[in-house]
Amino acid sequence: MEWHDGTERRRFEREQAELRKQYLAAGMTEEQIQALYAHDREWYKSRRREAVHTQRLDIQTSEDEDINKDNPLYKKFFEKLAVEDNHADYSRYGWIDELENEELAKAVNALSDTDKELLTMWIEGFHQNEIAACFGVKKAALSRKMGRIKIFLRNFLSDVNF
Repeated sequence: MEWHDGTERRRFEREQAELRKQYLAAGMTEEQIQALYAHDREWYKSRRREAVHTQRLDIQTSEDEDINKDNPLYKKFFEKLAVEDNHADYSRYGWIDELENEELAKAVNALSDTDKELLTMWIEGFHQNEIAACFGVKKAALSRKMGRIKIFLRNFLSDVNF
């Protein structure tokens, strides 16, 4: 941001002179006018501080365009600005691979894709109404399906020693 202090100060003083006339015409006292001027002066100084201490980070977002590498902010914060795309490595059912119990992970992987999607949506915090709408079934049918999956997992977990 650029700030031309002389120009901005003259503009501020002109505005304040106009406001002073309006305040006097409205019947304000000199103390009240001075208090408003002091408040506006602080606001002016804060705008100046922001303009003087703010530096634009002029970088292009397209990979085809040349990035301004001479910008000191770019050099300083390059690591924080750089983003690595890991979406290709992400699996919708990646949470299954993160299960600590390998046998449980194998059992969940053995479920049908529909069941894995249902579990994934449930883990992500979807309500049964939302999941049922996604699958195009009634909530009662979904509840029965969830019950079967819970029984499968309970039976499996009862056989596993922790």
